[in-house]
Formats: sequence, C-alpha cells, structure tokens
Amino acid sequence: MTMRAAPVQDKWAWVTGLVAVALGLAAHLVAGGSAPAIPVLLAFAALGCLAAQLIARWVHGPLLLLLLSGVTQQLLHFGFDAFGGYFPGNGFLDHLHGSQATLDTPADGSPDKAAAPSGGSVHLMLYTHMAAAILTLLVAWGVSKVAGTRSKRRADADLAQGGT
Repeated sequence: MTMRAAPVQDKWAWVTGLVAVALGLAAHLVAGGSAPAIPVLLAFAALGCLAAQLIARWVHGPLLLLLLSGVTQQLLHFGFDAFGGYFPGNGFLDHLHGSQATLDTPADGSPDKAAAPSGGSVHLMLYTHMAAAILTLLVAWGVSKVAGTRSKRRADADLAQGGT
C-alpha cells in the first residue's frame, strides 16, 4: 500500500492563514482598533495557519472560500477586540476618525451610535474587514495557482528526463 503525497497546493496553504491574520490586523488598525500583544498575535497567526492547512483539502470553490474568509475576519475582529483593548487617543490612525475614535458620550447622554466597541467606526471596521476577506480569497487563489504551476512544471521536467 503506497501513501499518496499531498498536493503542492496543500503544502503552501498555511501562507493563506498567515496572510488572513496580517490583513485582518491591518484592517482592524486602519479602522481605529488597537492591536493585541505580540504573543496573542502569534497565537492568532499559528491558529490561522493551522486552520488554512486543515481546510485546504476540502475547500476548493471560490464561494465557499470567500465565506470562510469572511467568517475568519469576523472571528479575528472579535479576537482583536477582546484581546486588544482600546485606549482613547492611542489607537493607530485615530486622527483620521476624529470624534468617532473616542468612547466618550455626547452632551445629551446618549451613547455614540457610530463608535465601535473597539473605538473605531463600525462602518469602517466592517468595510476594512470585508476588504481583508476578499484579499485573502485572492491570495489563496494566487498561492494555489502558483504552487500548482510549479508542481506541473516539475512533473513535466521529470517526465522529460525519463522519470516517473
């Protein structure tokens, strides 16, 4: 009984997990959220790489991959929000969001409906995480295509040299 080697695309799937976490962090920071500590980021990166490696064998359609990318970005947002904390005035790019980046309540006592729990704009947070999900899909597709092309070239070179 012979064991079948994993396709090259499966061997490089971890890159997609790392890119998803990096894009999610960038989206979160641009929207006014704050980053968690480095050990937490490393844990998210490790979990992202592991998840991408595990699902690479079963997920091959672009719609399902986009759905999983969106779910991943939602989970990353919750994780960054839970472990990142927010300190008014210290978030990355706070100057772009003006009063939306503070957690202060207006003079009338009503809570600010445009502020996210992480301190940034809810709408900007949604849009940047959606963009990160779409970019993750494109990176996953690109990694799969590049790895598949390299694998095909190697197989063609082996056949040309008389290998099996």
